[in-house]
Amino acid sequence: MPTVANPEDIAKQFGLESVPESVKRLNQLLTKCDATDTDDFAKLVNQDAELTKRLLRAANPRAECEEDYGITTVEDAIQRCGMSAALLLAMSEPLIKAVQKSFSTMLNLELKNVLPQTLDPFNFVHVIGEVSFSGKATGLVQYRLPAEFIPVLGDRLLGLSAEDMQDEATANDVIGELCNMTVGNFKSNLCDAGLTCKLSPPKISRTEEFQLNVVEGGTSQRYGFHSKEARLYADLSVNPFSES
Repeated sequence: MPTVANPEDIAKQFGLESVPESVKRLNQLLTKCDATDTDDFAKLVNQDAELTKRLLRAANPRAECEEDYGITTVEDAIQRCGMSAALLLAMSEPLIKAVQKSFSTMLNLELKNVLPQTLDPFNFVHVIGEVSFSGKATGLVQYRLPAEFIPVLGDRLLGLSAEDMQDEATANDVIGELCNMTVGNFKSNLCDAGLTCKLSPPKISRTEEFQLNVVEGGTSQRYGFHSKEARLYADLSVNPFSES
């Protein structure tokens, strides 16, 4: 049975992305300031063009283009979405890069990040790999994979045959290793930014449910990825204000 590697060692070995300086500053500001004081937070967001773009998009969910935006300033967007939602959007880039680089480096699969609504939902039994984290930041990351991708994952990651992957325990270990690769890097990003936390062991399950889960007091976001060989979703939920 495969041994699950240390996630931080994997992140270091394969050069997964470190958290951007702008995200570090946002997280550090959140740990020090009153959650209702948005002025300094908004100033930092305004300095990051990509984050500003994502936040305004989130604040105008029904708009088809920027010309349709009713909310056009970062300050108003934060008032509508909340500071924890803004932080979630800020942390999305490191998570997306961790997923893409892990798949590229270790699985030789080039994943494109796409809007999740452009992919067909999993209205069938699929696999969920979940890792929760607790500390100065509380939340969870869930990966949703179709069953037919699991043999590919076992082959590319650990050189296991399709026959090996028919054993559910072995398949679960391989999926757990995938979770450790990416969430370990994400955890390092949180810690670097002052949100010290600990990870739970990966939890693997199978379900037909496609609901986006939200941790208590937090916000959630779903990300979609696809390539010729794979289609998967990454769900992220974070509460940066609850230390457990």
